[in-house]
Amino acid sequence: MNYPKRFSIGKMHQREKGIYQKDENCTTLPQNKKTQYQIDYIEQGVKLQDVSLATFYLKNGLPYRGLIATENIPANYLLVKVPRQLIISSQTAFESSQRAFFFKHREFFLDHEDGEEHAIIAFLIINKREGIRSKYYRFIEQLPKDVNMLLFWPEEKLKLLQDENLIRKVHKKREEYEQTLLTFKKILNTNEEEFQWAYTNLYTRDFGHNLKYKSMVPFCEFFNHECVDVHITLLSEDDKNKQNEFNNRKYRSKKNGKNQRDQGFYADEELQSVQSSSDSDNSLDLDQDESDLDYFIADQIIEWTTQKELLEQTYEILRDYVYQQVMGYQQQSNGRARNVAKKIINWKEDEDFDYFCINSQKTENFKKGSQVYFNYGRLSNRELLLRYGIALEKNKYDHVYLRIKTADLLKSGVSRIFQKQYLSIKLKYTEFPFNLLKLAKAINESENRDCYDPQSVLNIINIQTELKGLAKSIQLLQEFKAEFKEDLSKGDLLLKDQKLDYDEYFALVYRLEKQRIIQHNIILLQLAKDILLDPERLEYTSGSHESSQYQYTYRIILKKYLSQILKQ
Repeated sequence: MNYPKRFSIGKMHQREKGIYQKDENCTTLPQNKKTQYQIDYIEQGVKLQDVSLATFYLKNGLPYRGLIATENIPANYLLVKVPRQLIISSQTAFESSQRAFFFKHREFFLDHEDGEEHAIIAFLIINKREGIRSKYYRFIEQLPKDVNMLLFWPEEKLKLLQDENLIRKVHKKREEYEQTLLTFKKILNTNEEEFQWAYTNLYTRDFGHNLKYKSMVPFCEFFNHECVDVHITLLSEDDKNKQNEFNNRKYRSKKNGKNQRDQGFYADEELQSVQSSSDSDNSLDLDQDESDLDYFIADQIIEWTTQKELLEQTYEILRDYVYQQVMGYQQQSNGRARNVAKKIINWKEDEDFDYFCINSQKTENFKKGSQVYFNYGRLSNRELLLRYGIALEKNKYDHVYLRIKTADLLKSGVSRIFQKQYLSIKLKYTEFPFNLLKLAKAINESENRDCYDPQSVLNIINIQTELKGLAKSIQLLQEFKAEFKEDLSKGDLLLKDQKLDYDEYFALVYRLEKQRIIQHNIILLQLAKDILLDPERLEYTSGSHESSQYQYTYRIILKKYLSQILKQ
């Protein structure tokens, strides 16, 4: 059987979710009817190509806004183009009629590390108060009035997440929010409702991560997030002729019904995604430092050698392990500690582009009637919840932490190096769980009566050691999975419950995705175990855990681990 050359977990999830396919349930305005918001901005130079506003629905029927493909959209295609002067940025706010106000309170705007955010929030509030007299009336009028950020979830809803560390992060953000609100009440006589509205719309619609300034871009805020190759391109006036030539060729290609890919202007352009400085989710790695596992294993070694009264050997074993692992992490963390402080903005430097564009890349083809998405960045469901109040099913960037109480593993209950109550192991969709296997082998080694060999924990010594480690890893994950009350196999049915509100719906998605990642890793580990039991399968794989749909995907993820086995 032939399989696609690249059958990644992300592509598999896209097929399962029906990304790029027509959405039969969405509702749209008649094709010849436009909202006043659309009319005003199109007259000012905004260009929409084969996309339009529509209402989509979650699995339980809750509505949300987005953009729909009005025609089949080919790969490498411009979707939205917005002139720079229509963007609302912190520079726009600073150069407005409120400039004197910002100087009057410069310690909060000009000299504050969050001055950009404060300036746009103030700008939105002031313009909202002006109503129809504001130049930005149409933009402000269409901004959502309701609030769904995790920051504003009530405590009973936060508990539904079953994530204590994330809840602590929310509480910390609330403290910062309350301090900012108090200042706005003092200097702008702001009430909580209008401040919450401005705060939410800024932080959920900021496109400024790849720009000089925090920015809100008309129409682009209607793109919802998915793991697709749809990103930002910044164009200058110098590109205009080249762009027009490209668009004309694209139009002719579509009109003539050609299937060939047109290697036009955007094919050679390096596309940028909206990814913040924490797009790898480091800001929410609340459970784990890289060195945690090795600190814990060092404690295990000390305990084992002490119990066996091998005090003379303790130093040698521990020295070898610490020098190889722990000291290396310390050097890496010292290098990372030199983070650059958030700069103070002076707003004197102009952006070096004329058009803010969003377009698809070479592999994206949206069918007519499908929702057209945009990639916000490599964001886990934790980060999506904290920033936007949403969580994605089958999010390839998501992860879950296996939390293990250290007292259950250190029989003496004494931590000498690792001082935390819990050890957390990060599990992902896209990687083999090497750290979990490492922990499992360390647990097995600590139960060995005769010797403790750190090399068997760190390296692949023999097949039997690996098989025992894989079996222990599967056991740990099965015990962890049993802690969840929802049945993952009935997840789709649970999400169709019309009694769920938005918060409850996304909290349920968050919990189900944790289980899905655990199950995914169990299958990976079981498949690796089956392959090691039948070495011929190292070269070719087919078995109960490898259906025609999944076998190539799992082999891609297992490749790094299996290649190490082959070297033995």
